[in-house]
Amino acid sequence: MNKATAIAPANIALIKYWGMRDAERILPANASISMTLSRCVTRTTIAVLGQDAADEVLYRQTDGSLGLASEEFTQLVSRHLDRLRALSGTSAGLRVATVNSFPTGAGIASSASGFAALTIAAGAVLGLSKDAADLSRLARLSGSGSAARSVLGGFVLWPSDEADLEAPARQVAPPDHWPLHDLVAVVDSTPKAITSREGHRRALGSPYYPRRQELLPGRLERVNRALATRDFALLAEVVEEEAIDLHLIAMSAQPPTFYWRAATLTVLECVRQLRADGLEVCATIDAGPNVHVICTPEHVARARVALASLPGVRELIDDMVGTGPAYSDEHLF
Repeated sequence: MNKATAIAPANIALIKYWGMRDAERILPANASISMTLSRCVTRTTIAVLGQDAADEVLYRQTDGSLGLASEEFTQLVSRHLDRLRALSGTSAGLRVATVNSFPTGAGIASSASGFAALTIAAGAVLGLSKDAADLSRLARLSGSGSAARSVLGGFVLWPSDEADLEAPARQVAPPDHWPLHDLVAVVDSTPKAITSREGHRRALGSPYYPRRQELLPGRLERVNRALATRDFALLAEVVEEEAIDLHLIAMSAQPPTFYWRAATLTVLECVRQLRADGLEVCATIDAGPNVHVICTPEHVARARVALASLPGVRELIDDMVGTGPAYSDEHLF
């Protein structure tokens, strides 16, 4: 195969990956659980250029066309491609084109979907394994640990074996087990100033970081129980507790990291009021200012109306739990 296109989704972590045990090997400090999305996706097309040719990386420009990516982004992509080429025993240059359906670098897991799509498409043209466990391991090595979760659909645990941080992700529940929605309230679509990778590094300096590590086993158990029994009240309790902890640690690190905007707090207050009014909704935030509002199908319509009317919400992305990556015959070039 000399050309392949993969579509991979972003995911929203219910229990966060925040802090690395080993930054070189991209080993997390703790296990995380996420919900794979369906509409926030990256589409990546890869074609073989020829032996020893230089990689060419194309990215969607502001006018919607494909143009050469920045040197920094090209280097990130080529470094990961080098790992995959080494496994396939080839030195072929690759042409890569990638586009996102949602804001990039704004805390909506574009690196997870992007490197998952890159791994899957490159694996196809280089003849590597299409096994989900193998793809999860390879996606992790990109530098985006969350990409290890985006190669699977439904609700995903990574690593699958807490005693083995190099273990791949695994699905703990399929998407149809609990068709939860994720209304992403976008309050700032610009790339964040502090990357997630830098946030991971800083997290270890927070005085609250060790305490979070102590609490995580209990939180993981509670989220697993909430998912197994579809107990939304329990899920909401743990998910919001965990989200606030991530940002508490970010803000108390040295130097501190402030991801939130004023409108972030507006959305959080709206979610609290909706839940007080009897709706099954809760909020979580990854490393960025934008708020993921998780809700059940029965209450998504009312939540959508309330969130869309808030001052400061620039866009509302209507997403839900998804089935995971797919190959496509619709190539970008």
